[in-house]
Amino acid sequence: MEYLKLLGILLIIVGFVFKWDSAAVVVFSAIATGLLSGMDLMQLLTTIGTSFVNNRAVTVFILTLPMIGLIESHGLKEVAVNAISKLKKLTPSRILNIYLAIRELGGLFGISLQGQVQFVRPLISPMVSAAVELEKGEN
Repeated sequence: MEYLKLLGILLIIVGFVFKWDSAAVVVFSAIATGLLSGMDLMQLLTTIGTSFVNNRAVTVFILTLPMIGLIESHGLKEVAVNAISKLKKLTPSRILNIYLAIRELGGLFGISLQGQVQFVRPLISPMVSAAVELEKGEN
């Protein structure tokens, strides 16, 4: 009967295999695991709430994703490409060096620019791609 407590892991695997909503799968499997482990509902909700509050940095990451999608759908990529096409001296390596310098300065002051999803894919990647296209066109 101790194996019933591991049903939550199976629920996560099944949820990810069928590509269900990740957050819902994790929360549902946490509730199922807690109930199968013998926790009462109030203790389970208290544990989930405490874990959520202690790890709210993950929530900030999740909140940025819809914003990135919204600004991308309104033309952020095109604006970045147009900005690079106007600045013909910016090569891909210079763009990446500028990004690295900005990231290092931000880190120096304790400002996190996040990573691939929030900063690189919507801004840096189209800028570098446009610079590569400009370089190909000039050669």
